[in-house]
Amino acid sequence: MNDRLKNVCAYLRPGRLLLASLFLLVSTSAGLGAASGNFEQEWSKLIEAAKEEGTLSVASGGAPSRQYRPIMAAFTKKFGINVEVATGNATTTLNRVLAERKAGKYTVDVALISSRENNQRLVPSESLVPFAPLLIHPEVLDKSGWYLGRHWYADKFSKFTFIYHVTKEDQYESWYNTGKITAAEIATIKKQTDFFDPRWKGKIAAQGMGDPSGIRQMIDSYFEPDRGQEWVRTYLLNAGITFSDDRRILETWLVSGRYPLQAVATGTEEYDILAKKGLPIKQMFFPKQVGLVRAGGSGCCISVFANAPHPNAAKLFINWFLSKEGQTLTHTMIPALDRASLRTDIPFGEVALDQRREPGKEYGFPDADPTMGAKQEEAQKWIKKLWESREK
Repeated sequence: MNDRLKNVCAYLRPGRLLLASLFLLVSTSAGLGAASGNFEQEWSKLIEAAKEEGTLSVASGGAPSRQYRPIMAAFTKKFGINVEVATGNATTTLNRVLAERKAGKYTVDVALISSRENNQRLVPSESLVPFAPLLIHPEVLDKSGWYLGRHWYADKFSKFTFIYHVTKEDQYESWYNTGKITAAEIATIKKQTDFFDPRWKGKIAAQGMGDPSGIRQMIDSYFEPDRGQEWVRTYLLNAGITFSDDRRILETWLVSGRYPLQAVATGTEEYDILAKKGLPIKQMFFPKQVGLVRAGGSGCCISVFANAPHPNAAKLFINWFLSKEGQTLTHTMIPALDRASLRTDIPFGEVALDQRREPGKEYGFPDADPTMGAKQEEAQKWIKKLWESREK
């Protein structure tokens, strides 16, 4: 209510004040109805324009390319628009996309790519458009339905890389083979440096730095109070760890017991499935000093390319994907989901128990810090130098 209206109401007798209040309520409701009607009209036009384009092209990293097929099929079924999703990891996908763009070929509409790849490659190459102006769906625009009542971005400008999923990291995750390592032996691990005890030398396998998730694990560890720079140095150079960029090989090593311990584990939905089938592997957790939520991996973020070949399909998709319906499908169609939507008004569904944020609890959120991208890039350079020195 503005000041002029307050002054008018102050002079009204109680009966007239009631009438004035009723008038305001009716007027406001009519305005909301008109706004809703305007949205429905705009939404219908957008759907028709997207249908004329007929296709949506998505550049994705590993997690979305593996997990989002049913969600894309739901989008196609609902709107009649074919979705083409890139396969492979984020680095390989962006190598192709950026080479095409440099040659003047614009083939991709939407990116489902990690915050790191967005910060280091897509934003600096001016490949993206500002995200907020594309949002029109009332459920997406209503910030009360999002974590801490706001939208979150992972880039230094806070406008290109929208964060929709986060991992909850108030504990470290590891896996071990129960046929090769006893629960009593595992119980001797109390802190993160205990993985460097000589008893574990030659028994630990880990993701190499050629795997985008592997480099992300080390960048995150670099900033962790329980780990830090010297921990990363020891882990990469002096702990007797065997590395592989092939997750299937790591899985085989763990299940067979050849390397019965993975001290650092992320993106382990496949391990969850195998453990439930009765294979001799078990998850373990260690508490962190500081509880965080992280925009880690390619399943965290969404952005839209400049010069998109199907701009209406892109706009339709991001609004639908971030709506209650779209985000609910990510929770219900992906088994053992190792992260959760920043929407707070949808059911947890298949989200792993350890990834369910506690209502009302605030977590540190470093990836939403506009300065974090530059810090991560410096950490990555340092880590890659270590890795290169290891391989010489």
